[in-house]
Formats: sequence, structure tokens, C-alpha cells
Amino acid sequence: MLFAKKSPAAAPSETAIAVSTIPLDFYGGANPVVKFKTVEKEVDLGKKSMVLSPTDKKLLDKSTASGSGQALHPTTLFSNRKFLLIGGGVLFFAVVAGASWYYWRQAVNEQKSRAIVPAVETQPVSESTVPTTTPEETITPTSTPEEVIIPPPLSLLDAPLSFPSTLLGDTPDLDRDGLSDAEDLLFKTDPGTPDSDRDGYSDSHEIYNLFNPIGEEPMRLADSGLVKEFVNPTFNYKLYYPASWAVGNVDENYRDMLFSTITGENIEVRVFDKEPNQSFNDWFGIWAPAEQLADLIEFTTAFKEKGWRRNDYLVYYFVDEARVYVMLYHTTDSPAINYRTAIKMFGRSFRLPGNSAVITNPVVESNAGNPISGATSATSTTSSPTPSL
Repeated sequence: MLFAKKSPAAAPSETAIAVSTIPLDFYGGANPVVKFKTVEKEVDLGKKSMVLSPTDKKLLDKSTASGSGQALHPTTLFSNRKFLLIGGGVLFFAVVAGASWYYWRQAVNEQKSRAIVPAVETQPVSESTVPTTTPEETITPTSTPEEVIIPPPLSLLDAPLSFPSTLLGDTPDLDRDGLSDAEDLLFKTDPGTPDSDRDGYSDSHEIYNLFNPIGEEPMRLADSGLVKEFVNPTFNYKLYYPASWAVGNVDENYRDMLFSTITGENIEVRVFDKEPNQSFNDWFGIWAPAEQLADLIEFTTAFKEKGWRRNDYLVYYFVDEARVYVMLYHTTDSPAINYRTAIKMFGRSFRLPGNSAVITNPVVESNAGNPISGATSATSTTSSPTPSL
């Protein structure tokens, strides 16, 4: 019927299976043929490309930037120079104001913390309550104050003597001539020959007697250029010392003299005033209390000067009517010394003021180092009487 109700279309079954077909090109395992379409590109050489000017580019960037057109956007604010200046000023004044407020509060708190001491009211004292007494007059005996004696300050002259140890040995002596190898270098002798000038006397024996060990007799040591003569400008004593050694005065009056080597060792010559009628034994007990008189041996210099030396040749004493002259060997921390024969030369060449004696020919002494025919540098074992002056 024309106006009859149409029956609903049948709904597709949920169990229907969708079937897809492949193109015919893939049937029979054939690879499809790929066909490319050639499209020709037309370039209009007469058309100009659009290039923006720097000004237009800035306007374009500004219009397309984030926050464009929004006055309160952070990007807009931080790109505005006026905003940065105003913001920086406000921040600066805020910091200054905060710091000022902090220190002001500190000052106020400090003032509040101070303790306020209340004033103590004093009660008036009536005249009737104050007793009146008559002061008694006391008489104090007058006494003369005792005089205070201030001892004078210690001077260089009061400094104690420093004596070398009696246990010091000697440094090597290759040729066993009584001179150490260091002294062979000092006096320019042959370290491999005990008698450098072959005159029959050992090198140490010639130096002990103040003769030149590398020259023929009677050439004296003072003429060899190996030593110099020192004359004290204040006390006028004289002695020989190696030409290469340094000479220095410890005090301005030349009482204390030092003759120094490059090794740090030195020989000290010091002058002491002797009390009237004071014996050498008395002086020795005061200035050398740790030394023994029994260790001293009387000897004579090459200029006939009488004196005493310690049995190891490292300490010498000379005495006149008014003074005592002391000669000491100072070594380093080493247990051996380099210049024992050198201090023998010091002692043998010593002359008190007014001594005009001349050197005589060498004399063989048991304590001076014997000639080549005998023992070399033998030390006397004979005892001498205790000195007494």
C-alpha cells in the first residue's frame, strides 16, 4: 500500500565477517609497479622575494612575542626599561629602610637593657648625734731610709769563658804529618807527603816552630804569605793567624777577638784585668772553675814568652802584672776538630807588649811534632808542676 508502514531494515549481524580484497597487482605474489609522476616546477624569475627590513622584523617579533598586547604580562614588564628603573629604585630604598629600622631597634633595645641605678637618698644627720672628739697628736720617729745599692749591669767582660771539651778528636790526616787534611789545604802543603819541602822536618813541626813548611830554611812562616801578624790596637799583644781567616772584635775595646774559619770554627783571644796582688791560681778559680790546674802544662813560645797550655793544646794562658790573656779553640757540634796545629801556631807566636825577641832555629820538642826521623805529632806525657803566680 502507498501509505502502509514500512518494515524496518534488517540490522547487520554482529557475527558478519568483514572481507577486504587486495588490489589485482598483488595476485600471484607479484610486486606492484610503483609509478612516479613527474611534476615540473615553474620558477618565475621576474617575481621578487619578500625580505623584511630590520625595523619591520622587530615589529613582527614584537607583535608575535608572548604577551604581546598585554601591558601587565611579565614579558612586557621586564622588557620595559622604565619599569626596571622604577623597580630597582623601590627595591634599593626598601633595603635601606629595612637596615635602618633594624639598627634603630638594636639601639633602642640596648638602651632599655641598661640597668638604672636608683639614687640613694641620704638621711640628714643631726648635729646632736655626731660625737666630737679631739684628735690625739701622734709623733712618728723620723728614720733615715736605707741606701739601695743597685749593682751595675753585666757587661761583656763578665761573660763566662766557654771552654772546649777535652774529648775532641782530630779530622783525617792522610800523610800522618801532624797536619789534618784541612790544614794541608790551609798551609798549601802536600797532603800525600809528610815533608812537603823535603828538608827533613815534618810539615807540622815546621809550622809549630813558625817556619815555612813549603820553602827552604831559614824562610820563616811570617815571610811565606801563609800567615799574617795581628797587633791588638788596645792591648798591643801580637800573634800569627792564617791569612785566609777572618778577624773580628766582639767589643769596641778589642778585649775579645775572634779569628774565624769558613767551617764555623774559631779561635778566641780574650783579655782580663787582674786584681792587684791576685795570683793566677786565684784568678783561675774564679774564671775557670770547671777546669783543672793539673791539666795545664808550662811551655815557652817561639819568642821566649812563658805561658801555660792545656794538655790537648786547645787552651792557652799568658799572664803579666796587670792582665791575663786567654786563648780558646771553639769548634762546631762535630766531635772532631780541623785546626789543632793552627792553634799551636797561635800559641807559639803569641807575644806580650814590649817583647822584642826573634825566632831561633827549630828545636825538636817532645810535644811539638818531631822530625821525620822520629814519631810525628807526639804529645808529651810528662807532667809539669802546677802553675802558680
